[in-house]
Amino acid sequence: MTKAPYRIASYCTSPSWGGLEMNVLRFLGWMQKRGWEVILYGRPDTRMFVEARRRGLPVRRVYSTLRTGDLVNAWRLARHLRRDGVRRLVVHQSQDYFVGAFARRFSSGFTRLLSSQHMHIGGTKKDVFHSWLYRQFDAWATPVQWLADRVMEKTVVPPEKIHVIPRGIEIERFTANRPGRAEARAHYGLSEDDFVIGLIGRLDPKKCQDVAVKALAAVHASGHRAHLLLVGDQSFNEGDDYAASVHRKVDELGLGEQVHFHPHDKFVERAYAALDIFTMASRSECYGMVTIEAMVSGIPVIGTNDGGTVSLIDHERNGLLVEPRDVDGLAQALLRLIERPDLRDRLRREAQDEAVVKYSHLRQCEAWEALFRSFED
Repeated sequence: MTKAPYRIASYCTSPSWGGLEMNVLRFLGWMQKRGWEVILYGRPDTRMFVEARRRGLPVRRVYSTLRTGDLVNAWRLARHLRRDGVRRLVVHQSQDYFVGAFARRFSSGFTRLLSSQHMHIGGTKKDVFHSWLYRQFDAWATPVQWLADRVMEKTVVPPEKIHVIPRGIEIERFTANRPGRAEARAHYGLSEDDFVIGLIGRLDPKKCQDVAVKALAAVHASGHRAHLLLVGDQSFNEGDDYAASVHRKVDELGLGEQVHFHPHDKFVERAYAALDIFTMASRSECYGMVTIEAMVSGIPVIGTNDGGTVSLIDHERNGLLVEPRDVDGLAQALLRLIERPDLRDRLRREAQDEAVVKYSHLRQCEAWEALFRSFED
């Protein structure tokens, strides 16, 4: 593409390092490669800010410790926007909406303000303050229709401002360029003969690794000695309690040799290459990048019947859905796939054929470019 006529930027102050933050940096990196000048505005004491700088992404410090810090940050952000020539600012979390909205006001409309939704909207946001706040956004991008419906239900954002743009992945990483099964299994201490179920995500009560462990015990009680691979770090600021409780449950159920804990793997496509089945056991996911990655990798997927997952998995066609925290339901779904290789093969083919087209990062970038250009300056 030809060089873009203006800069685009993201404002995100999240102190965490997880899916949201990784997606923001991936998106900026992709857009930069496509010829856009990009900037990340945020707090210099966050891993995200440090990682952006390490990747060669331009960054600007927007952070104040004053009691009036939000307004100070908004004024500083507005000044940066004008000086940097940023005409499109994307905000990624509700905690930053206030600063983004006032920055837009302080810049006298120089910059268009867009929301990229990563999280659920909590309660109804139609009070006077939230109505004003949400009206400051020129567009609202959300990854699945389920979330778009919740935005229309719980906020005053008009339907014409809402755009469903699925988040994408670099398809080749999970298809042509991923490692072989034997190599991947050797890395995780698994053998070629093991039947392996996988759950990839941080150790967090919301991810429900404990449900997967209990379901595995039920699978074993039915005579199948499957293994469970759990790949992910302990959740930020969660302490050791949940991780310790999952380890205790593994010991109580006598599954010490069949449950394998591994930290987050930057080479995450290796984890999928080791699996026979992928399960996303979370109570509710806004989107679920791991579900997309598993589908593209050609792994049959079991997800929970809530949140954005219901927009990704069409039950019995390209995957299976079970109710959140339903141990028996998950165990029965696992047993169906273990005992029916024909069903595994059909589900994985349907999912992969659809996902490699629908969830390409190139398609995501093109949709955002069309949205950026849809405004008249």
